[in-house]
Formats: sequence, structure tokens, C-alpha cells
Amino acid sequence: MKMKITFFALFFLLLLVACSQNATNQQETEEPVKEAEETAETEEESDEKSMEEETTPTLTDDEAVKTLNEYRDTFMRMVENTEDDGSLRDYATKEEVKTELQMIMSEQLAESYVSHYFEEDNGKLYIVPTEAPVWFEEEQEFMFEEVSETEYEVSQEQSDELIGIVRMNYMLTLDGEGWIVSEIRSEEIASENNNREEQNQNSSENDSNTNGEITAAKAEAIVREQQNIGDNSPFKVVMDHKNEDGNFVVHVYEVVKNGDTGHTATMVGMLLIKKMVQWKK
Repeated sequence: MKMKITFFALFFLLLLVACSQNATNQQETEEPVKEAEETAETEEESDEKSMEEETTPTLTDDEAVKTLNEYRDTFMRMVENTEDDGSLRDYATKEEVKTELQMIMSEQLAESYVSHYFEEDNGKLYIVPTEAPVWFEEEQEFMFEEVSETEYEVSQEQSDELIGIVRMNYMLTLDGEGWIVSEIRSEEIASENNNREEQNQNSSENDSNTNGEITAAKAEAIVREQQNIGDNSPFKVVMDHKNEDGNFVVHVYEVVKNGDTGHTATMVGMLLIKKMVQWKK
């Protein structure tokens, strides 16, 4: 009986050892598999990120010029292909024009063009007689700036008799795999130039007054200003002569009537070339 008990005890002990070893082997097998799966997932995410970065195209200035030219050509092909009565040949509705324009511009910009430049009448589509858009001029200087990975700005100063002097800003946006004109803004810069010219003119006048030659009229005007002599003042201001040093001698006098004889009381001032006035009584 004791032998049977001992036998079963040994058998149970061997069974526990075998199960424990099997569990250890299974765990050791699962860990490398899990690590391999995590590594594969990390590599897959990295590959997807790299592919995403590679598929985001950048816009060069040459491609920007090409996009802006295509934007102009698309519109001009529409308005130049007309019947004798002025109606468009290839388009009968505004919706058809909008669809075509959206090949090269945003929906918002296309809607703006359709409402401004086209009208429907008796089942036909006509061009509204008005000023043409301000097109990008490839031969003129322009600025090209990256706003974001998917948006660029082209700026150019233009001028003519109708629009004056303006700064045109063309926004180019990535749409799918290509670039379109998404927005156009214009800024008047004529006033800026006028202000700049006025400032330059005032600066030049100030420099001239400071360093340039002083005339007799300026000499008299400076004396009137410094002595607070207005137009209705009884005092008279007259430039008399230039002295040997090139300074102006300006006479200020008042005529006092005394019967039939006039008596003149004078104050004499010398105006220097540096705009300094010295008075002698």
C-alpha cells in the first residue's frame, strides 16, 4: 500500500514538473513573437509616415508661374470662343462654367468669376462687358513665399490707367495632387507712393531751406516769422542788400505820419545764410 502511495506521489510530482516546463517554454516562445509583432507595427507606421511626407509635394516658383498662366488661359479660352452674337460656344449654363473653372481655381473663386463675368439670357450664356481680371505678368518681377506646406503666395506690383498702382496677391493651394489658385487679393499702393513722394518732397524742401541758397523773398519771410510780423502789421519788411560775407541785410521799418511830412522809424536786421537773425536797434 505504501508503495502505491509513493508511486502516485512521484507520478504527480513529475506531472507538475512537466507542466511547469511546458508553460515556461510557451512563454519564452510567445515573447519573441510579441516583440516581432511590435517591431513590425512600428516599422509599418514609420513607412506610412515616410510615404505621407514623400507624397506632400512642394511648389517651386516655376510651377507657380505655370499654375497662374493656366488659370489665365482657362478663363481666356472661354471668353474668346464665342458665337457671332457673343454667346459662348461650349457652355450653356453658369454651372458648366463653374465646373470648368474649378479645374484651376477654388470653388469660392470660381463662383465669384461666374457671377461677375457671365450672364444667362434666353438659354444662352454671355460675357458681361466689364474690365478683365488683373492677370499675373510672367515677365515682371514678383515675390514668391511659402505660407505653409500646402499654401504659397505670389505677390506682384502692377499698374495701368484703370487700376492705378496695386499689389496683387495670388494664393496657391494644394488640391489633391495639383495646385490651384484659391484666392486673389489686391492692395492699392498709389497712396503709399504719394505719401512717400510727399515726404521726400518735404525732406528735400527742408534740406533746401537748411543748406540751399536763400532768396530775398525767403529772407523777408523768415524775418516776418521770427518777428511775428503779419500782413496787416504796420511794420514793413524789405531785403536791402547782401553784405560782403553773403548775408542778407533785411530792413524792418514803420512809417509814422507827421502832418505832410513822413517820418520813418527803422529796425535793422541781418539775416545770415544759416537762417540766424541778428537784430540791431
